[in-house]
Amino acid sequence: MPHVSVVDLGHNLHLIDAYLVDEPHRLACYLFDTPERVLIDCGPSRSIGHLFAALDHLGIDDVAVLALTHIHIDHAGGAGHFAARFPHARIAVHTLGARHVADPARLVASATRAFGEQSMRDHWGPVEAVDPSRLLVLDEGDRIPLGVRRSIEVLYTPGHAKHHLVFAEADTGACLIGDEAGVAFPHSHAIQPATPAPDFDPRATSEQLRRLAARRPSILGFAHYGPHPDPQAALAQAEQRVWEWVSWIDKAGREEDVTASFRRWVLDRHRAEGLSEEAVALYDRHTFWTTQVDGIRRWLDRHDPTA
Repeated sequence: MPHVSVVDLGHNLHLIDAYLVDEPHRLACYLFDTPERVLIDCGPSRSIGHLFAALDHLGIDDVAVLALTHIHIDHAGGAGHFAARFPHARIAVHTLGARHVADPARLVASATRAFGEQSMRDHWGPVEAVDPSRLLVLDEGDRIPLGVRRSIEVLYTPGHAKHHLVFAEADTGACLIGDEAGVAFPHSHAIQPATPAPDFDPRATSEQLRRLAARRPSILGFAHYGPHPDPQAALAQAEQRVWEWVSWIDKAGREEDVTASFRRWVLDRHRAEGLSEEAVALYDRHTFWTTQVDGIRRWLDRHDPTA
């Protein structure tokens, strides 16, 4: 049975727990319940029933725009299913991701290489194409109307992915940041970078994190998971940890079983900073360690981190 969890963040903004892989506090979707409703991210098809149940609970029978922070499957894999459920909704995506939403074959192939066929079935589910006529292609400086003289500002934020967007809104003071600053699971709120291949770029990430900090958001909405209690500290910590991870992988070189060593180092640092064993286990269980290492290694193979 689908789960329903909705939190009112004020100014018609709601946090919806999308119960990624049927677990709480894994994926936060953000709904502006305004005259022109906008939902930020939808999750994969495998668990999208939880999102639909939450929207039903709120009495939502129409959505103007589903805005995707990026097209990674845990954020956007259910976009085609969402489009079928809400036939009047437009699916908003950065220009570099639009073709993969309209024709997801390469996206699915890439995700299958990263996660494996069994994980695709168990965790993510099928990916359906979105009719190109339904797409709203976005780039830096665009705005998504909310009605009553409100709108969402679109920020192009490469770093985690070349097609990554952040959505900012003035009345709430919110920056809904997808994966740009990494993950910060609730209760501990420790920042952990998200560094997947092929697009991870620490220099671009640093630039975007400083840009977001300059806006001084009052709500820093992580996709994984929820608003951080101290946005400025979170953004500073996110930048610091990105470069700590890059430095560690760089120094490790080609040592055998680097992924296992890296995992131990990250988890031991969490423990040293006072995280409970329960929180450490949460980060461990929900980190694709090989994917993180591969993303950093791919960047290092093409760049000198000291340059």
